[in-house]
Amino acid sequence: MKIKMKVNKIATANQNGSDTMTYVKDSVYDMNAPWQMKLATNLINNGLAESVANETTKKVVTEMETKVEKKSKSLLKKVFGKKK
Repeated sequence: MKIKMKVNKIATANQNGSDTMTYVKDSVYDMNAPWQMKLATNLINNGLAESVANETTKKVVTEMETKVEKKSKSLLKKVFGKKK
């Protein structure tokens, strides 16, 4: 889950809660661990952060035209000899 902070907030920085950090306004944080998901849910419910949708990238592929040379006539001449 990704969240974007609406305001600066000091909150826990590890699972035990023994370290703190400042979650900075307009920054996006990736919350993957279970304790981080709980923290993110609390921040969202209290209006301090908002959930960010996963970004998807799309690659556009276009077909390119290919030139096909006509080699059939020259190939026939080599195989059968010159036409009379």
